[in-house]
Amino acid sequence: MTVSLLIAIVTDQVSEAALKIAEREGIRGATILPASGISQSPVKTFFGLTFQASMTLLFWIADTDTANRVAQALNDELDLQSPQQGLALTLSIDRLYGLDVPGAASAPRQS
Repeated sequence: MTVSLLIAIVTDQVSEAALKIAEREGIRGATILPASGISQSPVKTFFGLTFQASMTLLFWIADTDTANRVAQALNDELDLQSPQQGLALTLSIDRLYGLDVPGAASAPRQS
């Protein structure tokens, strides 16, 4: 079994929903960071001012099948394909230390 890092960058308004989706799909525990960024096309508001919504970075580690299933659920339920909603991605993990995830490879201990 392989392990993946699931990263979601979502607006603050949907970060709680993202956490609930992940928990419902089998991932408990997350690392949460407040974030801000610059998009390719900022949202324009009145009087020519621009607005960038506050974002949240969410990180989970899970087996690859679960991480991919959660990423798909985040995409579907949070409408990540719409502009300014956020994104979700998974990255394979070669080695994992400090967390016991079934199937995770770790380097052998040296004496």
